[in-house]
Amino acid sequence: MINLNVEDCIFCQIINRKIPARIIHENEVLLAILDIFPISEGHTIVIPKEHYATLKDVPNNILGIIFNNVKEICELIYNRLEIDGYNILQNNFEAAGQVIKHFHVHIIPRIRNDRKLTINVPKKQATDEELDILLEQLRAN
Repeated sequence: MINLNVEDCIFCQIINRKIPARIIHENEVLLAILDIFPISEGHTIVIPKEHYATLKDVPNNILGIIFNNVKEICELIYNRLEIDGYNILQNNFEAAGQVIKHFHVHIIPRIRNDRKLTINVPKKQATDEELDILLEQLRAN
């Protein structure tokens, strides 16, 4: 991941207006900006104004505000752009594709059959035994 400290964080620099951005929504908690490397037209990034590295770092009350705004911005994008749907993507840690170490949510507008973002669902179904082992590992005691 890049941006190991707040001073070097590109999103913090955007929030502090040191780097320009095309802001489509702002309030006291977050900014929503157009992605400069869009997967599709209208690709938007929702960024909290406070610096949190990953999902686990975001306080629950702030997370609720962020996702309520994500919902509203998705509706705005869906209603104003000629799209068929959208993906909401949020990566945590380098192994999952997080490049900028500042929690953020991608809203990616989609057109039917655009092949912009695909997830390959495995053809092999998990066995009952495999699922039971995982369930035991993950079940809260």
